[in-house]
Amino acid sequence: MKLTRKERFIYKFIFNEKRVYRHWYSRFLITNVNIDRIRRVISRINHFYDWCKEWQKEGDALSKIAEDALAKGNNYSAYELYQEAAACCHIGQHPYFLNLDQKQEVQEKVRIFYQKSIELLDEAKRPIRIEIPYLQTVIPGYLHRTDQPNQPLIIQVNGMDNLKEIENHYLGIRFVENGFNTFVFDGPGQGEMWNKLKLIKDYEKVVSVIIDWFEKNNQFKINLEKIAIYGMSFGGYLSPRVAAFEKRISCAVGNGGFGYLQIGKKKENPLTINLKRVNPIYIRGLLYMTGYKSINEFTKIWDKLDIKEVPPLDRPFLFIQGGKDRVIPNATLQAKYLMEWAIGEKRLLYYPNGEHCCANYLDEVIPFSIDWLSKYLYEV
Repeated sequence: MKLTRKERFIYKFIFNEKRVYRHWYSRFLITNVNIDRIRRVISRINHFYDWCKEWQKEGDALSKIAEDALAKGNNYSAYELYQEAAACCHIGQHPYFLNLDQKQEVQEKVRIFYQKSIELLDEAKRPIRIEIPYLQTVIPGYLHRTDQPNQPLIIQVNGMDNLKEIENHYLGIRFVENGFNTFVFDGPGQGEMWNKLKLIKDYEKVVSVIIDWFEKNNQFKINLEKIAIYGMSFGGYLSPRVAAFEKRISCAVGNGGFGYLQIGKKKENPLTINLKRVNPIYIRGLLYMTGYKSINEFTKIWDKLDIKEVPPLDRPFLFIQGGKDRVIPNATLQAKYLMEWAIGEKRLLYYPNGEHCCANYLDEVIPFSIDWLSKYLYEV
């Protein structure tokens, strides 16, 4: 899809550190990239066209340092450096939809660097690669295990353009440290699955297949009577939706998601988005996940996503939202919409100054989420 005149103007003159990138720093920090490295890379980016290229350069440079460290027997240094190399490449591809061949090339580097890093871990701490048969392909994922048997499972759902190897990896480590097993995966339209299968509306079918597989292959000694689902960004919509359909899930967490998404010219609902006001980067993200070439094609098939057309969630639900979310339109109203829909025990954790996924409050949000999950996976 060619760039429109509006996109060319925005990507060249509007997307810069002063207006946009600085709001992404907190999100990048959870990938374990050093803040000064973030600033150094961004200082080299003259306009958004160079975003992916510069982050890829940084990832390649770090991987070379990691190789040197490994050759000298410095395994822990190599592990950390490969992790950061993967994270740099993730940042480069994450909001970048201008050149899909380049995006796919850099995503593959994420997977290569990540694999090199985890191979340096002790076997007991190393995430286990799992491929679950699904239709004519597989759902690729990693199981992060606790060192105790019979512990709960948290299934993490990707957002619009997350990769299982990065943001969900670091959140998964926090879950494991607190006694949970966690499974991270790329679903349809995400990561490794993108080339084989695009996003589907009934995403709950994917998670049901995952749970079925664990029930048949429970050599990991997981307590499958206690399963939670956790999603950020687009995953903040998918997570409660999946839980509403999949009764084997005990509780759900959504962070920075939405309850209603419709892009159109007519305002059929207070939450309907005026196409002219949508950041073009997120339009391209939706087209990337779903495989359509234009927003007109997209809206014909994906008329709207409305959580109230889904059976109301009757199990514990935590939703986290920021009042200054620049990605989710009408974020405050979206949170209210989701709270109206859920009929089980529910909790809204709202930060008036929170940005997307409350990335600027994750030092509070993640510990709170872990305490909340502990309550419903251990105490109830």
